[in-house]
Amino acid sequence: MNINSLLQIFKSVDKNNDLIISEQELKNSNIKGSVWESRLKPDMDINYFIIHGLSVESENKEDDKNMSGFDKMNAKLVSKGIKPCWYNAKTEYMFYDNNVRLYTKAIENYDDIPEAATEGVKDATGADISKLQLTDEQLLNMVIDDYTTMSDEQGAVFDKYKHNMDKMGCGIESLHEKGYTGYGAVALLDNKYCPHDMYKEKVRSSIDIGNNINSSDNPHWHTAAMLSIMHKTAPDAEMVHYCFTDTDQKIQTNQLAEAINDIIEKNETLPDDKKVRTIVIGWGFYPQNPNYEENIALCKKAIDAGIFICSNNAKELYGIEWDGTDRNPKGDVNSPQSYSLAVWENENGLKNTKKEYLDKFLRVPMNHLTIAHKDGKSIQYEGSDGGVCWAKSVGALYNDFLSIKHDLKPQEFIDLLVETSDELNVNGVYCGRLLNAEAAMKKLESEAGN
Repeated sequence: MNINSLLQIFKSVDKNNDLIISEQELKNSNIKGSVWESRLKPDMDINYFIIHGLSVESENKEDDKNMSGFDKMNAKLVSKGIKPCWYNAKTEYMFYDNNVRLYTKAIENYDDIPEAATEGVKDATGADISKLQLTDEQLLNMVIDDYTTMSDEQGAVFDKYKHNMDKMGCGIESLHEKGYTGYGAVALLDNKYCPHDMYKEKVRSSIDIGNNINSSDNPHWHTAAMLSIMHKTAPDAEMVHYCFTDTDQKIQTNQLAEAINDIIEKNETLPDDKKVRTIVIGWGFYPQNPNYEENIALCKKAIDAGIFICSNNAKELYGIEWDGTDRNPKGDVNSPQSYSLAVWENENGLKNTKKEYLDKFLRVPMNHLTIAHKDGKSIQYEGSDGGVCWAKSVGALYNDFLSIKHDLKPQEFIDLLVETSDELNVNGVYCGRLLNAEAAMKKLESEAGN
C-alpha cells in the first residue's frame, strides 16, 4: 500500500475533513496493518497527522518495477525496522524515527523539486529525481543525501566527483598529510547535539547550557553539519559542544558569556594538549543585539587567553572578514580557479570596491561539501546551499596550525593566513583573498624551523 492510496483511505475516513480521525472513525475504517493517531500533537498545526507501522512492501513482485522512489525507499527503511512517525500533508514529507524524511510527491520536472534554504537551490534530500534529465551543474548544485533516489546515470555523475566533495580543499588536506591534524580541542556553541559516526568518538562532552532537552531528543541537523566540517578540518582535535537556547536573544547572549567563561575557567586546570583552543559560534551576534559590547569584550578576553574565536565578528576581533566561498566540485578544489562567490553574492557588485577593503576579506571553503546527516550514520551533500556557518566551522584549522607551533597566537594565525592567501578573481573581478592553507603551513614550518 503506497502513500497515495493510504492518503485516499485516510481522506475517506476523515469525515470532518480536519485531518483528525476520531476513535469511532478509526474503528469503522478499512485501514488494516496501520494505526493512525486520533489526535494531533499540541505543537503541530492542522496540516500534520501521524502514522505508525506504514509498510508498502508489495505482495506482487511485478508491481515493484512500477514503485516510486518513495515507495522503494520507504520499504527499505521499514524492512530495517525504521518506522514512519508522522506525515506533513502541506509539505508532503514523511518523517521517520531515525531523523530521516522522504518526499512523497512524484517529481516529473525540475521545478517539482522542493526549494532549499538558499534561493535558487533545489533540495533533493529524500526525493526521487530519477526521472529527470539533469545537467551536471543542476545535479551538483542540489542538496542530496543517501535517501535521494537517482538514476544510474545521475549516480555515476555524483560518484565521479564525490572525492572532491569529501575534501575541504584550499590546501587543508596538505596539513593532514604532514601529520598536522589538530592540537588541543575545539568547542562548538550551537543547537542540540547530534551524535554521528563520523565524529562522535572525538566529542568529549556535550553541555546543555540552555536547559534544553539534549541529544536524545530531536538532535539538530545544523549541529551535525558544523561538527562534521570541524572534524574534517581538524580530524584529530577533540571537540566540546555547548547546547544553547536558540530563540530569546537576551537569554542567548547570557548563555554565550556563560559558555565562554566556562571554557576559560576549565582551560586553567587542563594540560595544554587538552585545552579548548578554538571556539566556533554557530550563530551571529550584532551591534543591535543585547550585551553586544560585553560579548565582544569577553571574546577578546578569550583571545588573550590563547583561544581563537571564529564567529561573524572577525572584523571587530581581528581586523578582517572571515567569509565563505563557493567552488566548482568538478575542478581542482585546491586551485583558486575552482572558487567563486556564493550564490547570493555577485562579483559585479564588487567592481568598484577598493582593493584595500577587499584585501581584508579572507574566504574559506563553504559550499559543495559532504557533511554529516542528521540520521547519525550517513552523509549529506550540500551543493550551493552551504551557509556562512559552514565557513565558521573551518575555524578548526587553527588547531591544525597549533600542531606546528603550540604557542601560535590567534592574531598571528589570522595574519599568517591573510599573508599567504591567494587572490580570488571571478570573471575578472577581484573578490578578496582565498585561503591557501598549504602556503601558510610552509611559511610557519620555515619560521618554526620544522
